[in-house]
Amino acid sequence: MHLIDRYILRAVSTPLILALSVAGMLLLMEHMLRLFDFVLAEQGPVDVVWRMLANLVPHYLGLALPLGAFLGVMLAFRNLSMSSELDALSSSGASFGRMMRPVYMLIAVLMVFDFLLVSYIQPFARYKYQEIRFDVTSGALGIKIPAGEFVEISDGVTIRLGEINPETRDAREIFLERKARDGGKTVITARYGAISTTPEITSLLLKLQNGRQVIINALGDRIQSLDFESFDLEIDLPAIGVFRERGGDEREATINEIVRYLRTQPAGTALYGEYQAGLHWRILHPLTFLVLPILAVAMGVTGRRRASNLKPVLGVAILIVYHEVLEEWGKVVAAKGELSPLISMWGIFLIFSLLSAFLYSGSIDQARTTRVMARRSSETVRIAAPTADAAE
Repeated sequence: MHLIDRYILRAVSTPLILALSVAGMLLLMEHMLRLFDFVLAEQGPVDVVWRMLANLVPHYLGLALPLGAFLGVMLAFRNLSMSSELDALSSSGASFGRMMRPVYMLIAVLMVFDFLLVSYIQPFARYKYQEIRFDVTSGALGIKIPAGEFVEISDGVTIRLGEINPETRDAREIFLERKARDGGKTVITARYGAISTTPEITSLLLKLQNGRQVIINALGDRIQSLDFESFDLEIDLPAIGVFRERGGDEREATINEIVRYLRTQPAGTALYGEYQAGLHWRILHPLTFLVLPILAVAMGVTGRRRASNLKPVLGVAILIVYHEVLEEWGKVVAAKGELSPLISMWGIFLIFSLLSAFLYSGSIDQARTTRVMARRSSETVRIAAPTADAAE
């Protein structure tokens, strides 16, 4: 690899990694707070938050990767422009096309990774995230008993917990009523108790302390009472529903499954439009990386004397608007069958490409003009020596 290639790759890689890390962390931090609220409200174990976040990483990586690539290239060329290194490279004979060669080597790697990400990794990660969310809400990760509420945990069994320790999961002021098949019932109260479930979540285990058990027959004319210091009780729980199979949503389908569905199903089926839009989106998302360096260089190259702070902001705004319009409008109308993906999705990609090429051409021309004017202004002014006639 040439020295120039290594130098530009190093200049691009550092801001790219930093931008990717910061963008990914900000996106995950924002969602992490909502996940903590959700899990705690459902009384699920706190460690499940990290499992859910791990399955969200591919989704947010797909959002942050184009932005990180754009910022990496833009900041690298902006630094080269501001430090006059870009002028030095151009003076040595390295054209912009030559300097873009190592950038596109890096972009090719990112394209391959992004294709694998959106076509194979994200569908499985999204399904796993939804499965964990279902387990939290359905009680598959532990029975949910809100404090201070009467909860029917199974047929004929009602429980109320006065106070719950969020760390030890121990409870105080426990009330439990179990109805028998013959019409009788058993009422149990306890001052303290440890509540857990079997590993298969098939039974609720109660280790009660300092309480009383009252047994009432079906007619209500006979009552038996028993005080206890320690009492272990096991209650059968209803079977937990099984989470659905992966599929039914194009976002959970790999690109191979989408192509297979489009080949085997007629165009009039309910999900045909969604799968067709999903296929085009999985192709366009990696292809966007081919245009990102062009827009990034256009927004990064600037004059050293007149550095524009508006261009980087404008570049980020263009990239965000492009992704929002493509996904929130182009993909939606294509999925509904209102417009062909060739118009609603590929048309937006074409406009984005042409706009980037136009800005790139204007920025390069401006940079060349600036260098020429700077060279002229720095030329040595030669003063002719006076002639003999002038001296006389």
